[in-house]
Amino acid sequence: MYLSKITLPTASLTPQRLIEMMARGEYVMHQWLWELFPGEAQRNYLYRRETLQKEFCFYVLSATAPQTEHELFGVQVRPFAPGVEEGETLRFTLRANPVITRNGKRHDVLMNAKREWRSANSDISLWECQQQAALAWLATQGEQSGFRLGQATVAAYQQQQIVKSRGEVIQFSCVDFTGVLQVTQPTLFLTRLAQGFGKCRAFGCGLMLIKPERRE
Repeated sequence: MYLSKITLPTASLTPQRLIEMMARGEYVMHQWLWELFPGEAQRNYLYRRETLQKEFCFYVLSATAPQTEHELFGVQVRPFAPGVEEGETLRFTLRANPVITRNGKRHDVLMNAKREWRSANSDISLWECQQQAALAWLATQGEQSGFRLGQATVAAYQQQQIVKSRGEVIQFSCVDFTGVLQVTQPTLFLTRLAQGFGKCRAFGCGLMLIKPERRE
């Protein structure tokens, strides 16, 4: 695998590209990044986008190395082959689209929590209820993915909307998690890390960034 830091200065965008980006959102970013993998018939990467003052910054985890020369992007790439051990503690950040399946249909975890909160007339706030639901979803992901969730928080939550090439509109929740996890099954964990977590992985969700927890 390869982990890349890819920058896109906004000043380098033509008026046409700016209009396209404003109209179609994250779908455009997804298509532009794909240009760094010529000859790839299917997407083989996960990414996370950060917006800085004068540029976009993308962290990209890919099965093959992206090309480093492109008219839009500055690309820094390095091999990514983390060695993790059973019981090792890691700090992580994750942007994910959490969903659950009920009666054969997908449901947004946070919107489902909102419906349940309304019907239950709960004493806790809506946001607290949604955070609990999001963290419960992540804990379940860990059980299926070779890690145990430790202390974690929901750092941000927003609704995203993208417009695909044929005009199809897709709406989804985007949740930022941060915290600590403990690896329980290293091989499974690394496999799932490469695959990504949750849905909408083509549109900036699913990439977990990890680093060893510092000991004082």
